[in-house]
Amino acid sequence: MVPCTCSPSYSGGLGQNGGILVYNSGLGCIEDNEIFDNAMAGVWIKTDSNPTLRRNKIHDGRDGGICIFNGGRGLLEENDIFRNAQAGVLISTNSHPILRKNRIFDGFAAGIEITNHATATLEGNQIFNNRFGGLFLASGVNVTMKGMLESVIPINICSTP
Repeated sequence: MVPCTCSPSYSGGLGQNGGILVYNSGLGCIEDNEIFDNAMAGVWIKTDSNPTLRRNKIHDGRDGGICIFNGGRGLLEENDIFRNAQAGVLISTNSHPILRKNRIFDGFAAGIEITNHATATLEGNQIFNNRFGGLFLASGVNVTMKGMLESVIPINICSTP
């Protein structure tokens, strides 16, 4: 586990926009927060940013839980991401995060969606009960599964609207 040197506190809800934005090579450690009911993504990571998100609850968003794009990276570890209207985690446009020991569940779209030449490393995640499947992969993406226990992607609902 990578130690965090700071831990901003955020318990945001009823947001008219997104919850937290990390951009332009931003860093930081976001731990033990509740991020919920935002109109846009609960957390955005973009433009070469590389934060650590650990033990957060990101839920009931009217968009995605976490959106990573434009070369975003980051370590997402031991977060509960649930009941978001779009993907629990969207990874797009040449982004390269590591997702470790997260629970991504009860979403109204895919648990994790990876598009536009993005890659991801998945280690020991539990992805379940998402309406459009646990893992949605577009062509041109690369996913690495690591660790003794692969990510668990049990029952997910795959249906068309």
